[in-house]
Amino acid sequence: MSSKKILRAVSVISLGTIIARVFGLVREVATANFFGTLAIYDAFLLAFMIPNFFRGLIAEGALNTAFIPVFTEYTLDDNCKKEGNEIFNICFTISLIVTTLLFLLVLGMSFISVRVVSETSRWHDVWILLRFTFPYLIFISLAAINTGILNVHKDFFLPSLSPVVLDIFWLAALFLLLPFFSSTPKHQVLALCIGVIAGGLGQFLFTLVPVLKKGYRPRLNINLSHPAVKRMGILLAPMVIGVAVTPINLLVDNSLAYMLYEGAVSGLWYSTRIFQLPLGVFAISISTAVLPWFSENISSKNNEEFVKNLLFAARMLVFLLLPFTFGMIILRTEIVSFLFARGMFTARSVELVASPLACYSLGLLGYGGASVWSRAFYACKDTSTPVKVGIFSILVNFVLDITLMQFMGHNGIALATSVVGITNFLLLVVLFNKKHLYIDLKKETVFFMYVFLVSLLMGCILYLCKNALASILSLPLLLFSCIIVSVLVYILSTGILIKQIRGLRE
Repeated sequence: MSSKKILRAVSVISLGTIIARVFGLVREVATANFFGTLAIYDAFLLAFMIPNFFRGLIAEGALNTAFIPVFTEYTLDDNCKKEGNEIFNICFTISLIVTTLLFLLVLGMSFISVRVVSETSRWHDVWILLRFTFPYLIFISLAAINTGILNVHKDFFLPSLSPVVLDIFWLAALFLLLPFFSSTPKHQVLALCIGVIAGGLGQFLFTLVPVLKKGYRPRLNINLSHPAVKRMGILLAPMVIGVAVTPINLLVDNSLAYMLYEGAVSGLWYSTRIFQLPLGVFAISISTAVLPWFSENISSKNNEEFVKNLLFAARMLVFLLLPFTFGMIILRTEIVSFLFARGMFTARSVELVASPLACYSLGLLGYGGASVWSRAFYACKDTSTPVKVGIFSILVNFVLDITLMQFMGHNGIALATSVVGITNFLLLVVLFNKKHLYIDLKKETVFFMYVFLVSLLMGCILYLCKNALASILSLPLLLFSCIIVSVLVYILSTGILIKQIRGLRE
Protein backbone atom coordinates (compact mmCIF):
# COMPACT_ATOMS: atom_id res chain seq x y z
CA MET A 1 0.00 0.00 0.00
CA SER A 2 1.35 3.42 -0.94
CA SER A 3 0.40 4.89 2.46
CA LYS A 4 3.06 2.71 4.05
CA LYS A 5 5.60 3.89 1.51
CA ILE A 6 4.58 7.49 2.14
CA LEU A 7 4.92 6.96 5.89
CA ARG A 8 8.38 5.48 5.35
CA ALA A 9 9.36 8.42 3.16
CA VAL A 10 7.97 10.89 5.69
CA SER A 11 9.99 9.18 8.41
CA VAL A 12 13.16 9.48 6.37
CA ILE A 13 12.55 13.13 5.51
CA SER A 14 11.52 13.91 9.08
CA LEU A 15 14.72 12.39 10.44
CA GLY A 16 16.81 14.52 8.12
CA THR A 17 14.63 17.56 8.81
CA ILE A 18 14.91 17.10 12.58
CA ILE A 19 18.69 17.03 12.29
CA ALA A 20 18.59 20.10 10.04
CA ARG A 21 16.18 22.00 12.30
CA VAL A 22 18.24 21.22 15.40
CA PHE A 23 21.34 22.57 13.67
CA GLY A 24 19.31 25.59 12.56
CA LEU A 25 18.15 26.19 16.10
CA VAL A 26 21.71 25.96 17.38
CA ARG A 27 22.66 28.50 14.72
CA GLU A 28 19.95 30.91 15.89
CA VAL A 29 20.88 30.44 19.55
CA ALA A 30 24.50 31.31 18.76
CA THR A 31 23.51 34.27 16.59
CA ALA A 32 21.19 35.64 19.28
CA ASN A 33 24.11 35.67 21.69
CA PHE A 34 26.17 37.88 19.33
CA PHE A 35 23.50 40.11 17.77
CA GLY A 36 20.30 39.79 19.82
CA THR A 37 17.63 42.02 18.26
CA LEU A 38 19.95 44.86 17.19
CA ALA A 39 19.00 47.14 14.29
CA ILE A 40 21.93 45.93 12.15
CA TYR A 41 20.74 42.34 12.53
CA ASP A 42 17.28 43.48 11.38
CA ALA A 43 18.99 44.88 8.26
CA PHE A 44 20.98 41.69 7.69
CA LEU A 45 17.88 39.52 8.02
CA LEU A 46 16.00 41.61 5.47
CA ALA A 47 18.99 41.46 3.11
CA PHE A 48 19.06 37.66 3.58
CA MET A 49 15.30 37.32 3.02
CA ILE A 50 15.38 39.04 -0.36
CA PRO A 51 17.49 36.36 -2.12
CA ASN A 52 15.43 33.77 -0.24
CA PHE A 53 12.33 35.38 -1.72
CA PHE A 54 13.65 34.69 -5.23
CA ARG A 55 14.77 31.25 -4.09
CA GLY A 56 11.20 30.37 -3.16
CA LEU A 57 9.96 31.94 -6.36
CA ILE A 58 12.20 30.40 -9.03
CA ALA A 59 13.97 27.54 -7.28
CA GLU A 60 12.42 25.37 -4.61
CA GLY A 61 8.94 26.67 -5.32
CA ALA A 62 8.08 27.15 -8.96
CA LEU A 63 10.88 25.21 -10.60
CA ASN A 64 10.62 22.03 -8.53
CA THR A 65 6.83 22.12 -8.47
CA ALA A 66 6.79 22.25 -12.27
CA PHE A 67 9.86 20.04 -12.61
CA ILE A 68 8.81 17.04 -10.49
CA PRO A 69 5.42 16.23 -12.12
CA VAL A 70 6.88 16.45 -15.66
CA PHE A 71 10.17 14.73 -14.88
CA THR A 72 8.34 11.93 -13.04
CA GLU A 73 6.57 10.95 -16.26
CA TYR A 74 9.93 10.58 -18.00
CA THR A 75 11.25 8.31 -15.26
CA LEU A 76 8.13 6.12 -15.49
CA ASP A 77 8.55 5.70 -19.25
CA ASP A 78 11.53 3.44 -20.01
CA ASN A 79 11.80 4.89 -23.51
CA CYS A 80 12.25 8.44 -22.16
CA LYS A 81 14.67 7.81 -19.28
CA LYS A 82 17.70 8.67 -21.44
CA GLU A 83 16.33 12.17 -21.94
CA GLY A 84 16.44 12.77 -18.18
CA ASN A 85 20.04 13.96 -18.19
CA GLU A 86 19.34 16.47 -20.97
CA ILE A 87 16.33 17.88 -19.11
CA PHE A 88 18.46 18.17 -15.98
CA ASN A 89 21.15 20.07 -17.88
CA ILE A 90 18.67 22.45 -19.48
CA CYS A 91 17.09 23.29 -16.12
CA PHE A 92 20.57 23.63 -14.58
CA THR A 93 21.56 26.11 -17.31
CA ILE A 94 18.37 28.16 -17.08
CA SER A 95 18.72 28.44 -13.30
CA LEU A 96 22.37 29.52 -13.55
CA ILE A 97 21.64 32.20 -16.17
CA VAL A 98 18.53 33.63 -14.49
CA THR A 99 20.03 33.85 -10.98
CA THR A 100 23.30 35.34 -12.23
CA LEU A 101 21.43 38.04 -14.14
CA LEU A 102 19.34 38.77 -11.06
CA PHE A 103 22.48 39.15 -8.96
CA LEU A 104 24.01 41.58 -11.44
CA LEU A 105 20.77 43.59 -11.50
CA VAL A 106 20.60 43.79 -7.70
CA LEU A 107 24.30 44.66 -7.51
CA GLY A 108 23.77 47.60 -9.85
CA MET A 109 20.68 48.72 -7.92
CA SER A 110 22.66 48.54 -4.68
CA PHE A 111 25.37 50.94 -5.87
CA ILE A 112 22.75 53.35 -7.18
CA SER A 113 20.57 53.17 -4.07
CA VAL A 114 23.33 53.90 -1.54
CA ARG A 115 23.96 57.14 -3.41
CA VAL A 116 20.29 58.09 -3.25
CA VAL A 117 19.32 56.82 0.21
CA SER A 118 20.66 58.80 3.16
CA GLU A 119 23.22 57.08 5.40
CA THR A 120 20.93 57.77 8.35
CA SER A 121 18.17 55.72 6.72
CA ARG A 122 17.79 52.14 7.95
CA TRP A 123 17.41 51.01 4.32
CA HIS A 124 20.97 52.16 3.60
CA ASP A 125 22.36 49.17 5.50
CA VAL A 126 20.02 46.76 3.73
CA TRP A 127 21.19 47.86 0.26
CA ILE A 128 24.86 47.49 1.23
CA LEU A 129 24.38 44.02 2.74
CA LEU A 130 22.49 42.84 -0.37
CA ARG A 131 25.78 42.94 -2.28
CA PHE A 132 27.07 40.16 -0.04
CA THR A 133 23.95 38.06 0.57
CA PHE A 134 22.50 37.87 -2.96
CA PRO A 135 25.11 35.48 -4.46
CA TYR A 136 23.59 32.87 -2.14
CA LEU A 137 20.66 32.70 -4.56
CA ILE A 138 22.82 31.34 -7.39
CA PHE A 139 24.11 28.36 -5.43
CA ILE A 140 20.91 27.50 -3.56
CA SER A 141 18.90 27.53 -6.80
CA LEU A 142 21.28 24.99 -8.34
CA ALA A 143 20.99 22.93 -5.16
CA ALA A 144 17.20 23.02 -5.58
CA ILE A 145 17.57 21.43 -9.04
CA ASN A 146 19.62 18.64 -7.48
CA THR A 147 17.00 18.18 -4.77
CA GLY A 148 14.25 17.88 -7.38
CA ILE A 149 16.16 15.09 -9.15
CA LEU A 150 16.69 13.20 -5.90
CA ASN A 151 13.05 13.56 -4.83
CA VAL A 152 11.84 12.16 -8.17
CA HIS A 153 14.01 9.12 -7.46
CA LYS A 154 12.45 8.86 -3.95
CA ASP A 155 15.75 9.86 -2.35
CA PHE A 156 14.75 12.20 0.48
CA PHE A 157 17.25 11.87 3.31
CA LEU A 158 20.32 13.61 1.92
CA PRO A 159 18.38 16.58 0.47
CA SER A 160 16.69 17.08 3.83
CA LEU A 161 20.14 17.39 5.41
CA SER A 162 21.41 20.08 3.03
CA PRO A 163 20.37 23.02 5.29
CA VAL A 164 22.85 21.68 7.85
CA VAL A 165 25.64 22.72 5.49
CA LEU A 166 24.51 26.35 5.64
CA ASP A 167 24.22 26.13 9.42
CA ILE A 168 27.77 24.82 9.73
CA PHE A 169 29.23 27.63 7.63
CA TRP A 170 27.06 30.18 9.46
CA LEU A 171 28.35 28.94 12.84
CA ALA A 172 31.91 28.86 11.54
CA ALA A 173 31.55 32.49 10.50
CA LEU A 174 30.36 33.41 13.99
CA PHE A 175 33.09 31.65 15.92
CA LEU A 176 36.02 31.68 13.50
CA LEU A 177 35.62 34.76 11.28
CA LEU A 178 33.85 37.23 13.54
CA PRO A 179 36.87 37.66 15.90
CA PHE A 180 38.86 39.07 12.97
CA PHE A 181 36.37 41.92 12.52
CA SER A 182 36.15 44.97 14.76
CA SER A 183 33.83 44.94 17.76
CA THR A 184 31.31 47.13 15.91
CA PRO A 185 28.18 45.07 15.04
CA LYS A 186 27.98 46.76 11.60
CA HIS A 187 31.36 45.28 10.74
CA GLN A 188 30.81 41.94 12.48
CA VAL A 189 27.68 41.24 10.45
CA LEU A 190 29.88 40.98 7.32
CA ALA A 191 31.22 37.72 8.76
CA LEU A 192 27.69 36.32 8.52
CA CYS A 193 27.49 37.40 4.88
CA ILE A 194 30.63 35.37 4.11
CA GLY A 195 29.14 32.40 5.95
CA VAL A 196 25.95 32.63 3.90
CA ILE A 197 27.78 32.63 0.55
CA ALA A 198 30.01 29.72 1.58
CA GLY A 199 26.98 27.86 2.92
CA GLY A 200 25.11 28.22 -0.38
CA LEU A 201 28.06 26.83 -2.32
CA GLY A 202 28.37 24.01 0.20
CA GLN A 203 24.69 23.10 -0.20
CA PHE A 204 25.06 22.90 -3.96
CA LEU A 205 28.09 20.61 -3.75
CA PHE A 206 26.48 18.49 -1.02
CA THR A 207 23.39 17.76 -3.15
CA LEU A 208 25.43 17.36 -6.35
CA VAL A 209 27.32 14.28 -5.13
CA PRO A 210 24.28 11.92 -4.93
CA VAL A 211 23.00 13.35 -8.23
CA LEU A 212 26.30 12.41 -9.90
CA LYS A 213 26.01 8.91 -8.45
CA LYS A 214 22.64 8.51 -10.16
CA GLY A 215 24.29 9.13 -13.53
CA TYR A 216 23.42 12.79 -14.09
CA ARG A 217 26.20 15.07 -15.31
CA PRO A 218 25.68 18.85 -15.15
CA ARG A 219 26.49 20.51 -18.46
CA LEU A 220 25.46 23.79 -20.06
CA ASN A 221 22.53 23.17 -22.41
CA ILE A 222 20.25 25.88 -23.81
CA ASN A 223 17.93 23.60 -25.79
CA LEU A 224 14.78 25.49 -24.80
CA SER A 225 12.78 23.76 -27.55
CA HIS A 226 12.77 20.43 -25.71
CA PRO A 227 9.13 19.25 -25.20
CA ALA A 228 9.63 18.71 -21.46
CA VAL A 229 10.95 22.25 -21.04
CA LYS A 230 7.97 23.66 -22.93
CA ARG A 231 5.60 21.73 -20.69
CA MET A 232 7.39 22.99 -17.59
CA GLY A 233 7.20 26.50 -18.97
CA ILE A 234 3.43 26.21 -19.43
CA LEU A 235 3.08 25.02 -15.84
CA LEU A 236 5.64 27.49 -14.55
CA ALA A 237 4.16 30.70 -15.93
CA PRO A 238 0.99 30.77 -13.81
CA MET A 239 2.62 28.76 -11.01
CA VAL A 240 5.10 31.53 -10.24
CA ILE A 241 2.36 33.52 -8.55
CA GLY A 242 0.96 30.43 -6.85
CA VAL A 243 4.22 29.45 -5.18
CA ALA A 244 5.16 33.08 -4.57
CA VAL A 245 2.46 33.52 -1.94
CA THR A 246 4.63 32.61 1.04
CA PRO A 247 7.80 34.42 -0.17
CA ILE A 248 5.82 37.56 -1.07
CA ASN A 249 3.93 37.58 2.22
CA LEU A 250 7.15 36.98 4.15
CA LEU A 251 8.90 39.85 2.38
CA VAL A 252 5.94 42.19 2.87
CA ASP A 253 5.66 41.20 6.54
CA ASN A 254 9.28 41.93 7.33
CA SER A 255 9.49 45.07 5.20
CA LEU A 256 6.57 46.53 7.13
CA ALA A 257 8.04 45.34 10.43
CA TYR A 258 11.34 47.01 9.52
CA MET A 259 9.49 50.33 9.50
CA LEU A 260 8.09 49.84 13.02
CA TYR A 261 10.88 49.78 15.60
CA GLU A 262 14.25 48.19 16.32
CA GLY A 263 14.00 44.47 16.89
CA ALA A 264 10.67 43.97 15.10
CA VAL A 265 12.23 42.03 12.20
CA SER A 266 14.47 40.03 14.53
CA GLY A 267 11.47 39.26 16.74
CA LEU A 268 9.53 37.86 13.81
CA TRP A 269 12.60 35.99 12.56
CA TYR A 270 13.40 34.18 15.82
CA SER A 271 9.74 33.32 16.47
CA THR A 272 9.42 32.01 12.91
CA ARG A 273 12.43 29.73 13.47
CA ILE A 274 10.62 28.11 16.40
CA PHE A 275 7.30 28.02 14.56
CA GLN A 276 8.90 26.36 11.55
CA LEU A 277 10.43 23.56 13.61
CA PRO A 278 7.25 21.43 13.76
CA LEU A 279 6.13 22.83 10.40
CA GLY A 280 9.34 21.68 8.72
CA VAL A 281 9.66 18.36 10.53
CA PHE A 282 6.09 17.28 9.84
CA ALA A 283 4.22 19.42 7.28
CA ILE A 284 7.02 20.03 4.79
CA SER A 285 8.27 16.46 5.17
CA ILE A 286 4.82 15.05 4.47
CA SER A 287 4.09 17.33 1.51
CA THR A 288 7.53 16.66 0.01
CA ALA A 289 7.07 12.91 0.40
CA VAL A 290 3.57 12.70 -1.09
CA LEU A 291 4.15 14.74 -4.26
CA PRO A 292 5.85 11.90 -6.22
CA TRP A 293 3.03 9.51 -5.23
CA PHE A 294 0.38 12.09 -6.08
CA SER A 295 2.01 12.54 -9.48
CA GLU A 296 2.17 8.78 -10.06
CA ASN A 297 -1.48 8.28 -9.03
CA ILE A 298 -2.68 11.02 -11.38
CA SER A 299 -0.45 9.87 -14.25
CA SER A 300 -1.78 6.30 -13.91
CA LYS A 301 -5.35 7.61 -13.37
CA ASN A 302 -5.64 5.82 -10.04
CA ASN A 303 -8.00 8.32 -8.40
CA GLU A 304 -8.99 6.07 -5.53
CA GLU A 305 -5.40 5.65 -4.40
CA PHE A 306 -4.82 9.37 -4.85
CA VAL A 307 -7.65 10.23 -2.46
CA LYS A 308 -6.41 7.68 0.08
CA ASN A 309 -2.92 9.16 -0.03
CA LEU A 310 -4.26 12.71 0.29
CA LEU A 311 -6.41 11.92 3.32
CA PHE A 312 -3.65 9.86 4.89
CA ALA A 313 -1.31 12.84 4.66
CA ALA A 314 -4.00 15.21 6.00
CA ARG A 315 -4.68 13.05 9.03
CA MET A 316 -1.01 12.78 9.84
CA LEU A 317 -0.78 16.57 9.82
CA VAL A 318 -3.74 17.05 12.14
CA PHE A 319 -2.50 14.41 14.56
CA LEU A 320 1.02 15.82 14.71
CA LEU A 321 0.53 19.59 14.49
CA LEU A 322 -2.43 20.34 16.79
CA PRO A 323 -0.63 19.44 20.05
CA PHE A 324 2.33 21.61 18.96
CA THR A 325 -0.06 24.54 18.50
CA PHE A 326 -1.26 24.34 22.09
CA GLY A 327 2.20 23.63 23.46
CA MET A 328 3.93 26.56 21.76
CA ILE A 329 1.25 29.03 22.82
CA ILE A 330 1.31 28.00 26.48
CA LEU A 331 5.11 27.69 26.78
CA ARG A 332 6.06 30.55 24.46
CA THR A 333 7.95 32.67 27.00
CA GLU A 334 9.69 29.70 28.58
CA ILE A 335 10.79 28.33 25.19
CA VAL A 336 12.18 31.67 24.01
CA SER A 337 13.96 32.34 27.32
CA PHE A 338 15.52 28.89 27.39
CA LEU A 339 16.77 29.10 23.81
CA PHE A 340 17.94 32.66 23.42
CA ALA A 341 18.12 34.64 26.69
CA ARG A 342 21.89 35.17 26.95
CA GLY A 343 24.51 37.62 25.73
CA MET A 344 22.99 40.40 23.61
CA PHE A 345 19.52 38.82 23.88
CA THR A 346 17.84 40.89 26.59
CA ALA A 347 14.51 40.66 28.43
CA ARG A 348 13.03 42.99 25.81
CA SER A 349 14.26 40.60 23.14
CA VAL A 350 12.38 37.76 24.86
CA GLU A 351 9.22 39.84 24.78
CA LEU A 352 9.75 40.73 21.11
CA VAL A 353 9.93 37.02 20.20
CA ALA A 354 7.48 35.30 22.56
CA SER A 355 4.35 37.27 21.64
CA PRO A 356 4.52 36.74 17.84
CA LEU A 357 5.32 33.06 18.46
CA ALA A 358 1.87 32.63 20.01
CA CYS A 359 0.28 34.39 17.04
CA TYR A 360 2.19 32.32 14.50
CA SER A 361 1.27 29.08 16.27
CA LEU A 362 -2.43 29.67 15.57
CA GLY A 363 -1.79 29.15 11.85
CA LEU A 364 0.39 26.05 12.14
CA LEU A 365 -2.22 23.58 10.91
CA GLY A 366 -3.38 25.97 8.18
CA TYR A 367 0.07 26.22 6.61
CA GLY A 368 0.63 22.50 7.01
CA GLY A 369 -2.65 21.65 5.30
CA ALA A 370 -2.06 24.15 2.50
CA SER A 371 1.35 22.63 1.77
CA VAL A 372 -0.25 19.21 1.17
CA TRP A 373 -3.34 20.40 -0.72
CA SER A 374 -1.30 22.62 -3.01
CA ARG A 375 0.71 19.51 -4.00
CA ALA A 376 -2.58 17.82 -4.90
CA PHE A 377 -3.41 20.66 -7.31
CA TYR A 378 0.06 20.58 -8.86
CA ALA A 379 -0.09 16.81 -9.32
CA CYS A 380 -3.37 17.36 -11.21
CA LYS A 381 -1.49 19.97 -13.26
CA ASP A 382 -3.93 22.62 -12.11
CA THR A 383 -1.95 25.79 -11.60
CA SER A 384 -4.64 28.39 -12.18
CA THR A 385 -6.61 27.66 -9.01
CA PRO A 386 -3.66 28.00 -6.59
CA VAL A 387 -2.75 31.20 -8.46
CA LYS A 388 -6.16 32.72 -7.77
CA VAL A 389 -6.03 31.66 -4.13
CA GLY A 390 -2.48 32.99 -3.93
CA ILE A 391 -3.40 36.43 -5.27
CA PHE A 392 -6.29 36.63 -2.85
CA SER A 393 -4.01 35.60 0.04
CA ILE A 394 -1.44 38.26 -0.83
CA LEU A 395 -4.11 40.96 -0.80
CA VAL A 396 -5.62 39.72 2.47
CA ASN A 397 -2.19 39.52 4.09
CA PHE A 398 -1.30 43.08 3.10
CA VAL A 399 -4.61 44.51 4.33
CA LEU A 400 -4.40 42.61 7.63
CA ASP A 401 -0.76 43.60 8.11
CA ILE A 402 -1.51 47.29 7.68
CA THR A 403 -4.60 47.06 9.91
CA LEU A 404 -3.35 44.88 12.77
CA MET A 405 0.12 46.41 13.05
CA GLN A 406 -1.54 49.70 13.98
CA PHE A 407 -2.89 48.11 17.18
CA MET A 408 -0.53 45.20 17.86
CA GLY A 409 2.78 46.19 16.27
CA HIS A 410 4.77 43.27 14.89
CA ASN A 411 2.44 40.88 16.77
CA GLY A 412 -0.32 41.99 14.41
CA ILE A 413 1.83 40.99 11.46
CA ALA A 414 2.28 37.52 12.94
CA LEU A 415 -1.45 37.19 13.57
CA ALA A 416 -2.20 38.28 10.01
CA THR A 417 0.14 35.55 8.78
CA SER A 418 -1.83 32.90 10.66
CA VAL A 419 -5.19 34.15 9.41
CA VAL A 420 -3.89 34.06 5.84
CA GLY A 421 -2.56 30.52 6.27
CA ILE A 422 -5.89 29.20 7.56
CA THR A 423 -7.84 31.04 4.86
CA ASN A 424 -5.55 29.75 2.13
CA PHE A 425 -5.93 26.16 3.33
CA LEU A 426 -9.74 26.26 3.55
CA LEU A 427 -10.04 27.77 0.08
CA LEU A 428 -7.77 25.10 -1.41
CA VAL A 429 -9.83 22.30 0.15
CA VAL A 430 -13.16 23.70 -1.04
CA LEU A 431 -11.94 24.44 -4.56
CA PHE A 432 -10.26 21.04 -4.95
CA ASN A 433 -13.56 19.36 -4.13
CA LYS A 434 -15.37 21.47 -6.71
CA LYS A 435 -12.84 21.32 -9.54
CA HIS A 436 -11.26 17.89 -9.23
CA LEU A 437 -12.08 14.87 -7.08
CA TYR A 438 -14.91 15.07 -4.57
CA ILE A 439 -13.75 14.06 -1.12
CA ASP A 440 -16.23 13.40 1.66
CA LEU A 441 -14.84 15.45 4.54
CA LYS A 442 -17.40 14.46 7.17
CA LYS A 443 -15.17 11.74 8.58
CA GLU A 444 -12.19 14.06 8.43
CA THR A 445 -14.11 16.69 10.42
CA VAL A 446 -14.90 14.10 13.09
CA PHE A 447 -11.26 13.06 13.15
CA PHE A 448 -10.21 16.70 13.56
CA MET A 449 -12.59 17.22 16.49
CA TYR A 450 -11.26 14.15 18.31
CA VAL A 451 -7.67 15.32 17.91
CA PHE A 452 -8.64 18.87 18.91
CA LEU A 453 -10.29 17.67 22.12
CA VAL A 454 -7.30 15.51 23.02
CA SER A 455 -4.95 18.42 22.31
CA LEU A 456 -7.14 20.78 24.35
CA LEU A 457 -7.02 18.38 27.29
CA MET A 458 -3.26 18.21 26.96
CA GLY A 459 -3.08 22.01 26.81
CA CYS A 460 -5.15 22.46 29.98
CA ILE A 461 -3.00 20.03 31.94
CA LEU A 462 0.13 21.67 30.54
CA TYR A 463 -1.05 25.11 31.69
CA LEU A 464 -1.79 23.86 35.20
CA CYS A 465 1.52 22.02 35.34
CA LYS A 466 3.46 25.11 34.28
CA ASN A 467 1.84 27.34 36.89
CA ALA A 468 2.29 24.76 39.64
CA LEU A 469 6.00 24.14 38.96
CA ALA A 470 7.14 27.63 37.84
CA SER A 471 8.16 28.75 41.33
CA ILE A 472 9.75 25.42 42.25
CA LEU A 473 11.90 24.34 39.30
CA SER A 474 14.58 26.06 37.27
CA LEU A 475 13.70 26.98 33.68
CA PRO A 476 15.34 23.91 32.05
CA LEU A 477 13.70 21.52 34.51
CA LEU A 478 10.36 23.30 34.16
CA LEU A 479 10.40 22.95 30.38
CA PHE A 480 11.53 19.32 30.55
CA SER A 481 8.83 18.43 33.07
CA CYS A 482 6.09 20.18 31.12
CA ILE A 483 7.07 18.50 27.86
CA ILE A 484 7.18 15.05 29.47
CA VAL A 485 3.76 15.56 31.06
CA SER A 486 2.32 16.82 27.75
CA VAL A 487 3.65 13.87 25.77
CA LEU A 488 2.35 11.35 28.30
CA VAL A 489 -1.09 12.95 28.42
CA TYR A 490 -1.32 13.07 24.63
CA ILE A 491 -0.18 9.48 24.17
CA LEU A 492 -2.55 8.14 26.84
CA SER A 493 -5.46 10.18 25.50
CA THR A 494 -4.99 8.90 21.98
CA GLY A 495 -6.00 5.40 23.07
CA ILE A 496 -9.62 6.46 22.60
CA LEU A 497 -8.69 8.31 19.42
CA ILE A 498 -7.13 5.22 17.85
CA LYS A 499 -10.35 3.30 18.43
CA GLN A 500 -12.30 6.05 16.72
CA ILE A 501 -9.87 6.04 13.78
CA ARG A 502 -10.49 2.34 13.32
CA GLY A 503 -14.21 3.03 13.37
CA LEU A 504 -13.81 5.66 10.66
CA ARG A 505 -12.00 3.18 8.42
CA GLU A 506 -14.85 0.67 8.58
